[in-house]
Amino acid sequence: MSEENVEVVRRALVFFVGLGPVEPDRAADVMSDFVLQEFLDPEIEFLPLAQGGLSRNTYTGYEGVRRFWGDLFSDWDEFHAEPKEIVDAGSQVAVVMHMKGRMHELEIDALWSHLWTVRDGRVLRLESFASPEGAVEAAELSK
Repeated sequence: MSEENVEVVRRALVFFVGLGPVEPDRAADVMSDFVLQEFLDPEIEFLPLAQGGLSRNTYTGYEGVRRFWGDLFSDWDEFHAEPKEIVDAGSQVAVVMHMKGRMHELEIDALWSHLWTVRDGRVLRLESFASPEGAVEAAELSK
């Protein structure tokens, strides 16, 4: 089952990393329920970095995913993410990402991580961490 979970996360990463910035009023067109249901559970929950600008929000459901994407790109002047490592953790998958971007005068060039929880072949939860080891540590604690 865990290899299947890694593949679900890989498909989601290809979609989201390739998507890039999306204007909020176009998000529903680009990220329709039909497209998102291929790899996201309808009850998907996105949890941004606890110390990040979007930390005040938890984004749920497909509408939440579209709102997250619009909020993310409204805060950043430039933003690029690239997966560097994918770690199979059973029902969870930890992904180390190279994040690079600029927000106002702040520039980011760092390794962050995301912990993806998969249920029934779809991503149920995505939690972000400001360190490359954060997602792996969280996966180990949840066992």
